[in-house]
Amino acid sequence: MISVSRLARKVGLSRTTLLYYDRIGLLSPAARSEAGYRLYGESEVERLKTICAYRDAGLSLQEIKQLLLRPEAPDEKILRQRLTQLDRDIGRLRVQQRAILGILRSLGASDSINAIDKDAWIDILRAAGLSDDDMSRWHAQFERNAPDAHHAFLLWLGIAEDEALAIRARSGQRRDKSD
Repeated sequence: MISVSRLARKVGLSRTTLLYYDRIGLLSPAARSEAGYRLYGESEVERLKTICAYRDAGLSLQEIKQLLLRPEAPDEKILRQRLTQLDRDIGRLRVQQRAILGILRSLGASDSINAIDKDAWIDILRAAGLSDDDMSRWHAQFERNAPDAHHAFLLWLGIAEDEALAIRARSGQRRDKSD
């Protein structure tokens, strides 16, 4: 059993944060010492690690509390909603990134910009010897193996959401024909 201060140091959080988690019912101590100090065991340490992982994923404390109600089968809906929100946020950031890149280019800073966009990626694939058909097969395989990652990658290239969805739809059709 360890104290709240030692647990806080162990996971890199403040003591105040752990006391707050206790107050809202997110992480309760396993026991109290004779002097009334909070004491935590291994299961509480593991629970806190899970809480930290969920916080790192950007989930709210209320969402984390819901997920921890059934730790053996967390509510997938909460995680999917967070993923959807992240996709939207990334899309908005990509728009901002393209705007800034456009401004920098208009200022003559194009030689200092190292972003890879759709055109640069296609150039790389062509230089590697891939034909249009090869690239279509590549997208179909990516869509089959990791559809969410495929979508995120397309957005990372600066491709607009509607175009990314169209590429994925074509990739899915191609995949269905080859199955």
